[in-house]
Amino acid sequence: MVRLFVTRLPALLILICSCLELRADVIDWLYDVEVPVATQSVSDTRAAAARAFSTVLTRVTGLKAIPRNPLLAGALRNPERFYARYRFVRKESGVKNIVDHEMVFEVSFDPRAVQDLVRSAALPIWSANRPRILAWIVLEEGSSNVVASDDTSPWVRTIRARSRDRGLLVQLPLMDLEDHERISGSTILGGFSEQILRASERYAAQYVLTTRIWKDAGGLWRGAGALMFEGRQTNFAHEGETIGEVCTGVLDAVADELVQRFVVFGLHTEGVSIWVSGITSALEYGALLRYLQSLEFIDRVDVAEVSVNQVRMVVHTRSTLGRLSELLYSDGVLTKDANKNSAFDSNQYVWRGEP
Repeated sequence: MVRLFVTRLPALLILICSCLELRADVIDWLYDVEVPVATQSVSDTRAAAARAFSTVLTRVTGLKAIPRNPLLAGALRNPERFYARYRFVRKESGVKNIVDHEMVFEVSFDPRAVQDLVRSAALPIWSANRPRILAWIVLEEGSSNVVASDDTSPWVRTIRARSRDRGLLVQLPLMDLEDHERISGSTILGGFSEQILRASERYAAQYVLTTRIWKDAGGLWRGAGALMFEGRQTNFAHEGETIGEVCTGVLDAVADELVQRFVVFGLHTEGVSIWVSGITSALEYGALLRYLQSLEFIDRVDVAEVSVNQVRMVVHTRSTLGRLSELLYSDGVLTKDANKNSAFDSNQYVWRGEP
C-alpha cells in the first residue's frame, strides 16, 4: 500500500530546487527489453516476447497495467509485428563472485509502430524525454549507510530493474569522498532537505528522491521518503512482505507521480498554433521541424507562416494547451519568451538549439 502527501518546500529550498531544473534526457533504451528464457523454442519465445511488449507498453504509456481491449490483446498475441530486431544471448547474473549465465531474449521494438498502436488504442503517451531522478536510499539494517551506485545487492538490483521496467531514469549517488563530506545516512533519516538538495547539485538531476527502508518489530518491511522537485515535495510510505516488494512500490509511486505530470491523454487530436522565435537560418529551421516531429505527444507538424526570426507552426496533439507548454518547456530546447506575459503569449517560445 502506498500513501502520498504533497507539500510545498520553504522559499530557500525552492531556490535550491530551481538550480536543479535542467534539460530532460532522451531515454535511448525505451523500446529495448531483455527477458530471461529457458529455451529458444517457439512457445518460450512467444511468452517472452509478450512480456517484453507489455513492458514497452508500460514504459510508453505510463500505465502499470495495460488494458486488454481487442486491439491490444491482438498485439500482445503477435508482438513480432512490432519487432525492429531480436536475438538470444547468454549473460552473467550480475552478482559478485558468482559465475552464472542465463539465456536472455533481447528485443528492440519499432518506436513508430508502437506509438501508432498506442494512439489507435486511445492510450496515454509519455515522451521519451524524461527527467533524471537522483535516489538517496538508506537501508536500516545494522548500519544506516547511503546506497552507492556500485552496490550489487539483490534488492538494489531490484531497484534498477523496476526503474527500467517503468521507464525511469534513476541514478544512485557515487558516495565518494565528496558525497561523504556533504551527506550521510543520518541526513536522509533526519529529512534535512536543504542539505540533501545541496549535495544533489553535482548530479544535475531534475528530481531528488529520498527513501528510508527498514523492517518493523512485526517483521514487515517498510519504506518511507520524499520526491522533491521544483519547490514541491511528495511524501510517500509503502509496506510489504519483502524488501523487493517495498522497493517496487516506492518506484511505482515515483512513476505514477511523473505520469500525472508528463503523460498526454486525450481521445481527439487538435491543432495548436505556436510561435517560435530565435530562428536565424535554414539549418535552425530544419532542426526545429525535426525536433517537433520527433516528440511522441505531437502527431503532426504543419508550417503555417515564416517571417523574419519567427515561425508559426500548427502542432497536432492530443494534449491540452497547458500540458503541451509544460512538456515543451521541460526539455529545455524551447523556452518561454520573457517579453511575453499574456495568456495569448503562452504559445510563444524561443528556440535554444538542438538537444
